[in-house]
Amino acid sequence: MAVAIGVLESAEYGPFSSLQRLMFAVQSKSAGHGVGNDPVEAGAIAAVKGGDNRSYDYLVSKYMKRVVSIAWGIVRNAHDAEDLAQEAFVKAFQTIGRFKTGEPFGPWIYRIVTNLALDVVKRRQRFRHEELSDAQPAERRDRADLPAVTGELGRRIDEAIESLPEMQRIVARLYLVEQFDHAEIAVMTGLSEGTIRSHLSLARGKLKTRLADLYEDAHE
Repeated sequence: MAVAIGVLESAEYGPFSSLQRLMFAVQSKSAGHGVGNDPVEAGAIAAVKGGDNRSYDYLVSKYMKRVVSIAWGIVRNAHDAEDLAQEAFVKAFQTIGRFKTGEPFGPWIYRIVTNLALDVVKRRQRFRHEELSDAQPAERRDRADLPAVTGELGRRIDEAIESLPEMQRIVARLYLVEQFDHAEIAVMTGLSEGTIRSHLSLARGKLKTRLADLYEDAHE
């Protein structure tokens, strides 16, 4: 499975879009996030529920790229992102009988992969806490696994987001890069919308300070 990386450089979720959301609190919704009306998707879900496992391929092909991207944005490790995406689709398949007919598949699979990825982050935090002494500061172990981000603007935004505290980083990446709105992120992470707004407000303040020159240029 090819890893869907390069999010910061894509047309829809690129650095300019991220910078715009950072500076102007854009609340636009991508067509892929909302309830949508895809009769092929609805038919595929019904077929899978009826025992036609091959119809699940449509759902995988439609959402795999985005699911890998979400996982990578949280765990920042290409191999883990692939594994988490596949695990999410397996889990969704195994529980498809509980999926509510008529609902879009996207929000459900996004929530599953986000929860799985957050579990990975929590395990990493416990591991680091156990192995580090008071005199040895924690450091990110997965920087070598990060895909290259091309372009100076993309690189600066990526590094600025990566410098944030863990949950601020995750929320900022889901909002600024993946372009989910507050309510969607709340559902995906299991946090309240107020908590999401708080994390995002703190993250935005820190990012605007770190990217102050870009912010000033945009207002000239």
